[in-house]
Amino acid sequence: MRSTGGLLLGTVGLSPLDALNGAYPAPGDEAATLRLQHTPGGLELAVEQGGKALHRLPLTADAVWRASESVLMVRPPSGGSALALRAQDEQGRQALKEVADQAASAAAGAPNLPAAAAAARAQDAQQPAAAQQQQQQQQGPGSGSGNHFDSKTDKGSADLYFHYYGCLQHQQNMLQDYIRTGTYYAAITENPQDFEGKVVMDVGCGSGILSLFAAQAGAKVVYAVEASDMAHHARHLAAANPGIGDRIRVLHGKVEEMEVPEKVDVLVSEPMGTLLVNERMIESYLYARDKFLKPGGKMFPRLGRVHLCAFSDEALYGEVAQKSAFFQNNAFYGVDLTPLHAPATAGYFGQVVVDQLPPNVLVSNCVTQTFDFLTCSEAELQHIRIPLSLQVAVPCPVHGVASWFDVLFDGTQTQRWLSTAPGLPITHWFQLRCLMERPVVVAQPGATVSGELRLVAHNRQSYDVHVMLRAPPLTPGGPEQVSTGKFDLKEPYYRQQMQWMMQMAQAAAPAAAADDGTAAADVAPAAAAALGAAGLAAGQQMDVS
Repeated sequence: MRSTGGLLLGTVGLSPLDALNGAYPAPGDEAATLRLQHTPGGLELAVEQGGKALHRLPLTADAVWRASESVLMVRPPSGGSALALRAQDEQGRQALKEVADQAASAAAGAPNLPAAAAAARAQDAQQPAAAQQQQQQQQGPGSGSGNHFDSKTDKGSADLYFHYYGCLQHQQNMLQDYIRTGTYYAAITENPQDFEGKVVMDVGCGSGILSLFAAQAGAKVVYAVEASDMAHHARHLAAANPGIGDRIRVLHGKVEEMEVPEKVDVLVSEPMGTLLVNERMIESYLYARDKFLKPGGKMFPRLGRVHLCAFSDEALYGEVAQKSAFFQNNAFYGVDLTPLHAPATAGYFGQVVVDQLPPNVLVSNCVTQTFDFLTCSEAELQHIRIPLSLQVAVPCPVHGVASWFDVLFDGTQTQRWLSTAPGLPITHWFQLRCLMERPVVVAQPGATVSGELRLVAHNRQSYDVHVMLRAPPLTPGGPEQVSTGKFDLKEPYYRQQMQWMMQMAQAAAPAAAADDGTAAADVAPAAAAALGAAGLAAGQQMDVS
């Protein structure tokens, strides 16, 4: 077919994709030209290469949807594979926007080609110079290109973050956390009333495992949003599970730049980091709530709680203090290193400690802060203040504040808690401690250590943690004890991560080696449900009122 004129919009990337298993073309998609044409049947989009029309697509609202600011999906009238059109520059983005706008106008019965022509002329006038285009392309995702995520996030941090989660070995680390995965499996599949026939969005889908769980529970369609290159693996995993995967639409991009053709009934996500809020992904979860969730819709998880408690641990304190002893060397190849000892010590004590916390080091009651994901705002997560009033049971040095979190899946039929509390089966989040360089000492049983823990968000997708502790004087009439510390939540000291990963690998071995006629794939759901039940029991054992 030869081109027959019409309004030239611009050049985009073209890739045919399964409409349900992909919404973002792979690298290497072919360049194509878009042209709007009037026909007796209405407005038509011509997709051309080399002056030849490859496709002529009637513009109707049900055949066109935006997967993101830079990606438009078009379904041919004959059905089959959809076409993914990807903007390669600002002109391409304007072209895709014009196509989407014209489809919407056509649906309303009022196509507006003159307006399209004016828009095309305007975009030509606004087209940046070649050097500026090259700079925009080099900056890429996370460069502050206009979406909400980019505007608040350091590009270097975002690049490292998405690279990390784009690696299968790191996804395996989370998948093999059977408390995490099992609790999600139980929370979703035991609540079919919340999922059967429903539209679901998985925010930050990673490997796509939660999307597959939602499909198992009967979801009509699942929009699986993933910004890292793990989206390609999620698409392959969905395609390899045709009974459920054919209801999953993988959208490659940030949720802050996504568009989907409908509101959703349910949001699922695993947005929790250490101390619940690290990585600041909960903010993306709330963004999806505000933009995509129907009124009265469900969120899995529904709420999160942070628990804080005083701890006393001489062994940990000595271990961290010893790290900077190297800088007490005054004859290191003839060099005196001692001027660096004090700042090195401060640096080591400025790291949060992430490890499996022995319950016997906890010496006080807990203080709890609750975040209701259905109602809390993103602004509330920018500066979090948790007052501390901790009654210390025994005389001891208080070395700092220990923390853990739990989240509630508030299903219509079943409620599940996922807890990271000490004493319960360990998860990949472990527990977290803020270790003070100057401990306070409690001389009387039942004395109160007061103060606060403050979390201040920064653009490297984490928080500065400020801790202040006050304790009674050590001697009558003496000064009140005050200790302060500042910690970077993004720079933890992981004490036991490798040991835990080895334990998880060993735990997976029996299922993989099952030789009693039951496939490992059949063993996994039962094991996952059992581990999810452990999460329910944990929630029941705690005060969840």
